[in-house]
Amino acid sequence: MKIFNPDHFLRHIAPAVLQTFAGSHCLGAHLSIDWTLPEPAIYKAVSDAVHALQARLAKDVTLTTVEKIQIEEDLFSWNEDLRRAHITGTAEGAREFALALANDSVALEKLRSMDPREQALWMLSEHGNLFRDIELHLAFRAKTHGRYWKVHQILPNLIPSIDDESLQTFKQEVAALYQKTGGGMGAHIEVSHRGADGSVQFTLYVEGPITAIAQFCEHDFRRIATRVALETALVYHPKSGVVETVVKGGAKNHAAVLTLFAKHLAKTELKPEAITPSRFKLSVLNDGLLAPKEDWSLQGIEKVRLRRAKFTPADQRTSAIQIEASPEANREDAICVAREKLKVAYSFDSEFEMDRATLMVYTRDQQSRREGHFSFDIYASGSTTIKNLSYRNQELAQCVMRGLGIVQSFNSAI
Repeated sequence: MKIFNPDHFLRHIAPAVLQTFAGSHCLGAHLSIDWTLPEPAIYKAVSDAVHALQARLAKDVTLTTVEKIQIEEDLFSWNEDLRRAHITGTAEGAREFALALANDSVALEKLRSMDPREQALWMLSEHGNLFRDIELHLAFRAKTHGRYWKVHQILPNLIPSIDDESLQTFKQEVAALYQKTGGGMGAHIEVSHRGADGSVQFTLYVEGPITAIAQFCEHDFRRIATRVALETALVYHPKSGVVETVVKGGAKNHAAVLTLFAKHLAKTELKPEAITPSRFKLSVLNDGLLAPKEDWSLQGIEKVRLRRAKFTPADQRTSAIQIEASPEANREDAICVAREKLKVAYSFDSEFEMDRATLMVYTRDQQSRREGHFSFDIYASGSTTIKNLSYRNQELAQCVMRGLGIVQSFNSAI
C-alpha cells in the first residue's frame, strides 16, 4: 500500500513486534493494552487506545497546558515513527537491514521471521541509530539521477573530520549560501556511515525562506508563517574519490557545497571535476536478437524484447522517428519493424542511430512459476528510467543491461 494509513499499517505487524514498539515508544506510557487478546483484537485495541487519547486531548478540560503539549507531541511522534517504518519497510530496506546486522547472528535470525514492515518497526525500536542511518541512505538513493543530483571526482582516501567544531562551521557556511534567497541561519547536520566501502553521508537541513502554510487546527482555518527546511546531502566515497551531492540552486551551489566540504571537513583545497554519464551503446540492439552474454534463467528472466525505439537519421540530425512494436511476447521486435518501414540505401546501422530504446522484460518466478513483465527506457545519452522500477526489477534491469553489453557495469561511477 503506497498511501500511508496508521491503522492499516499496524494490521501487518505481528503482535510481538507491535508490543516491543509500543513498550519502547514515548506514547506507550499513555496506552493500556491487553497483549493477551487474540491477534485481531489486539490491533483494534491499539487503534482504539490511540483514537481515545486523541479525543481526550480535544475534550478533557482537566488536562493542563503542559500535559496537552506532551500528549500532542507523543501522538505526533507515534504517527511519524509509523510513517517512517512504512516508507522504509520495503524489500530494499530489508536488504539494508540485513547488511547492517551481518555480524549479529541473533538479530539476523529475528529478521528472517519478519516481513519488511515488521523489520522496519523492530529496527526502529531496537536499533534506532542504525535505522536512522539506513533511512538517510535510502532517502539519498531515491534522489539519485534526479534534477538536484550531481556526481564529481575529487581526491580519494580523504578522511573527513567529523568533530563538532568542523561540522558546525560546515553547516553554517552551507546555510549562508541560501541567505541571498531569503534563507535563515538555522541549520542541522547528521552524519551516517554507509557500509563496508567506507563511504560517509552528510545530510543537512537548512532554514529556508519564510513560507505561509494554510492549515486547520481544531476545525478552525488559519495560516501560519514558517521556514521550511531545505534538504542538502553529500556522500563521499573514499576508495574512488567520487562525491555525490543533492543540492538545490543549480551547478554553482553544488560546487560551493563541495568547496566547503573540502575546506572544513576534508581540510584541503581541491578543484572538483564533474563526472558526465557515459553514453550507452544502443547499437548492440540493432541485430534484434537480444542474446545475453550470461544465463538469465537463473534470475527468473524468460525473454527480453525491444518494445520501442527512436531513431535519428545520420544525415538529418533535426528529426527523429519513433518505432513501436506489439507488446505480445511472441511478436517481432521494434528493430524488425524499423527495418521494414524505414528506407535504407546501403546500411541500416550507418544510416540510422538509435537514440532511445524501451526494453520489455518477461519474467517467471522460480518458486510460484507466476509470469510477469515490466519495461524501462534507455537513452543513448547515458540515462534510464530504471529508478522508477521496484527494487527487484531494478536488479533484473541492471542484469539485462550488462547481459546485452549496453553497459559494462551499471553502477553510478562509484
